[in-house]
Amino acid sequence: MSALSSFFEQVIAVLSSYRPVQDTLDILLVTLILYELFKLIRKTRSVQIIKGLAILFIVYIAVLIFDMPVMKSVFSTIFSSALVIIIILFSPEIRNVLERMGRSSPFKIFAQKEYSTATSVKAINSVCAACSEMSDDKIGALIVFERKSMLGEIMKSGTKINADVTSCLIRNMFYPKSPLHDGALIISAGRAASAGCILPLTDTRNLDAKFGTRHRAAVGITEQSDAAVVVVSEETGAISFVNRGRIEHDITSADLRDKLLKTLDIEQNSEKRRVFSSLKNKKGGKKDE
Repeated sequence: MSALSSFFEQVIAVLSSYRPVQDTLDILLVTLILYELFKLIRKTRSVQIIKGLAILFIVYIAVLIFDMPVMKSVFSTIFSSALVIIIILFSPEIRNVLERMGRSSPFKIFAQKEYSTATSVKAINSVCAACSEMSDDKIGALIVFERKSMLGEIMKSGTKINADVTSCLIRNMFYPKSPLHDGALIISAGRAASAGCILPLTDTRNLDAKFGTRHRAAVGITEQSDAAVVVVSEETGAISFVNRGRIEHDITSADLRDKLLKTLDIEQNSEKRRVFSSLKNKKGGKKDE
């Protein structure tokens, strides 16, 4: 009874010191952070790391129960550097969180220049035409559309081009005997920025066995950035669209065009400009009258 009474006394003491505004906001922020972290790691290899840490914690509890002095000293050494260890283990996830924060609305002023509608539509049309032809000829291709996440480090792994995107250029780039055909072409702001680039491979084990290195690289870059990727299979000629780690396999060039326009938000921008231009013309007409 004394233990129960002591417990209730502690509960009452905590409730009496509770500050409605500050403490509620504190709890909500912690809950939001934990929820976002759970969403971030549930489909990555971090889940396995967390399971390993949970087993380690259970072992530590057993060490305390059975009073093992040597193991206690080992665990105390580990826990003294716990923050550094966590940062090292979860560095990719921490980087992803910071990148997502940087892509949020308050930081858009620091983002790269927006896509020019005309240039981007031309690039998309050229990519779709080239992919259709390469699909028929079963020529493998890997094309990355840079969005808000900067891919400067990835571009450095390839050959700088900075050229207009044309169907002929893409076909020549991925021709089997071309020195750049094994890497990825990165399109930035509607222009071919770099070719022969090396992309990070995904660590997910849920990817279908029919997908090869190109598809694994496409998933990998979309897991680490907001890029959109087009893949043409060398074995089957199938066209795939990859975004946010998800593969839409064996689509037509028309479907690919629609997905690229929607993902890059080009249709919306074009519509806004069309409406603005229409309104401007109407105002001009009224003045002339």
